[in-house]
Amino acid sequence: MKFGLLPRIIVAILVGVGLGLILPDPVLGLTESFRTLLSGLLKFFIPLIVLAFIGAGIADFRGKVGRLLSTSVILAYLDTVLGIALAVLVAILVIPRITNQGDPSQGGAELPDPFFEMVIDPPLAILTALLLAFLLGIGATWDSSTVIRNGLLQFRDIVLWSIKAIVLPVIPFFIGLTFIKLAAEGEIFSNIPVFLGMFLLIVVMQWVWLAIEYGVAGAISRQNPLRMIKAMIPAYFTGMGTMSSAVTMPVALKQVHSSKMIDDDVTDFAIPLFNTVHQSAAGIGIGVAAMTVSVLTTGSLPDAGSIVAFVILLAVIEVGAVGIPGGSILASLGILQSTLGFGEAEIGLMLTLFAIQDSFATAGNVTGDGALTMIVNKWFGKDTAGRKALAGQQEQEEPVDVRD
Repeated sequence: MKFGLLPRIIVAILVGVGLGLILPDPVLGLTESFRTLLSGLLKFFIPLIVLAFIGAGIADFRGKVGRLLSTSVILAYLDTVLGIALAVLVAILVIPRITNQGDPSQGGAELPDPFFEMVIDPPLAILTALLLAFLLGIGATWDSSTVIRNGLLQFRDIVLWSIKAIVLPVIPFFIGLTFIKLAAEGEIFSNIPVFLGMFLLIVVMQWVWLAIEYGVAGAISRQNPLRMIKAMIPAYFTGMGTMSSAVTMPVALKQVHSSKMIDDDVTDFAIPLFNTVHQSAAGIGIGVAAMTVSVLTTGSLPDAGSIVAFVILLAVIEVGAVGIPGGSILASLGILQSTLGFGEAEIGLMLTLFAIQDSFATAGNVTGDGALTMIVNKWFGKDTAGRKALAGQQEQEEPVDVRD
C-alpha cells in the first residue's frame, strides 16, 4: 500500500510533537539546525516553481488563443479572486475572536540557537520570478519563439522532477522539525481549538462559495442549478477520496454530460480546462489558513495593503501555476513570504494545514467547474453568438489536464 504525502505528514506531526516535549536543549539545537537547512532548501525551489509552471502554463496556450479560451480563463480568475476575497474577509472577522489575543512573544519558551547554519539563498525574488514568468510565457506564445517555448517546457520538466525527487520527500521532515519547535515552545496544545475552528471555517466557506457559484450560474444561464449540483455530487466525493483533480476529471466530465444541460462540445472543452485553471476552493483554504497563522504567530492580522496584494497575487498563482504535485500550496509559499512576511515556522504550519484540508479543496475545485461550465455554455453553446468561436477552438489542441 502506497504511503502518501498526507499520512507521512500526519506521522511527522505526531512524532514532532512527541519529541518536542521530551528532547533536551542540546538536541533541540541540532533539530533547529536541520530545520533552518530544510527551510532554506524549500525557499530555493519556490521561485523556480513559480517561474517554471506559470511560464510554461502560459506557453502552453500557444496556438490556442481564442475568445472561448480567454473568456474561460478570465472567468476562472474572477471566480477565484472573489472567492478568496470573501473567505479572507470572513476570516478577518472570525479568526481573531477564536484566538488568544496575548503577546505571542511572551508565550513560548526560548529555544537554543542552532548548532550550525547553512544559508541557501533563493535564486530570484518571488515577484521577480512571477513577472519573468509572464514575460517569457507571453513571448513563448509567438510563432517565432520556438526556442524559448521549448526551453520553458524543458525547465518545467526539470523543476517537476526536482519537486518529486527532492521537495515532496523533504516536506514531512520539515514539518516534523517545525512541530518539534512548536511543542518545545509550549504553544501547540493551546492552539488546537483554533486549528479546529479554522478547518470548520474553511469547509463552510468552500460550501458557501459553491452555493454562490451555482446561484450565479443559474441566474446567468437561466437553468436550474440544482440539476447540475445533483449531477456533480459523485465528482465531489471522488475528489474527496482521491485528493486529485486529475483523477477526478473523467468523473466530472461524465457527470456534466449526464446532466443534459450543457452542449457536448462546450463540456469537452470547458471541463478539462477548468480542471486545470480553476482552483477557487484551494485558494479559499490558503486564504483562511494564512489569516489564522498570521494571528497565531504575530498576534495580529496583516495590514490592509498586504492582504489586498496577497488576495490578488494568490488568485494569479491558483490560475497560472498548474500541474504542481502536492497541490498549489507550493507555488503559493512565495506569495505568503513576499506579501505577508511569513517565515520558517509560518511556512511549516501552512504546509500542514493545507494538506489536512486538501481533500475538501480538491472536491470544491472540481465541483465548482460545473458552475463555470454552465456560464460558458450560455455564452458559447448552441444558438449563441459565441458558437463560431467554439467551432474554431475545437480545431485547436485541447488543453491537457495536469493539475493535482
